[in-house]
Amino acid sequence: MMSMKTLKPNGILKGIFAKQGELSQPKQTILNFKTLDPQQLQSTILRRSDQEIGGFSTVNFEIDPQERCGHFFGELSLDLPKDNLTVTRSGYAMFRTRDQLQSWISGDKFWDWSQYSALVLRVKGDRRKYMVNIQANTPLVTDLFQHRLFLNHPGQWETVVIPLSDFVMTNWGVIQDGSEINKSEIKTIGIGLLDKQYGPYSLKIDWIKVMTGSEVEKYVGL
Repeated sequence: MMSMKTLKPNGILKGIFAKQGELSQPKQTILNFKTLDPQQLQSTILRRSDQEIGGFSTVNFEIDPQERCGHFFGELSLDLPKDNLTVTRSGYAMFRTRDQLQSWISGDKFWDWSQYSALVLRVKGDRRKYMVNIQANTPLVTDLFQHRLFLNHPGQWETVVIPLSDFVMTNWGVIQDGSEINKSEIKTIGIGLLDKQYGPYSLKIDWIKVMTGSEVEKYVGL
């Protein structure tokens, strides 16, 4: 899943051409649910499911009061709506950050992850097959950069590292060409479930960060 070669800085050239202050910011916190007030969820997190097309999956996102973390949970259903014959597939649930507010000075507001090499998540999940979804500034709003969230210890807290270069561009679930993610203009990030399996799902998220290769090596202990 992860190549340390991918994560390491680009040697001497990185040191020469790095922007001033880049190397002093080895990580950036994107979401930290320990510090997020439950009342802030509505303005921070957007929930979606196949109920938008008449499906029956449920989706919830709450702050777990005991563990002080985000909790993405519900029930996935593949049943098709009986009153809409145009829908031939169903069964998805997801959450993502809301679009960031526009600045009247600079226009659209994005996260700039250009100095970072990896997405790092602290999570506790089940055996379902979740996908991490990143939306960058691309010509089509339906473009997504996706990567499987591999969990090695279901039911336990674990730290998952995904090199940003490993994300694959898709459109409506179809893999596109080899376009690389535009790390300087990141719009949203989220996690989705569409593993074609009926039943409950539960994923807890402590935090999501982006890190440089050297920070990953130090922080995760690789």
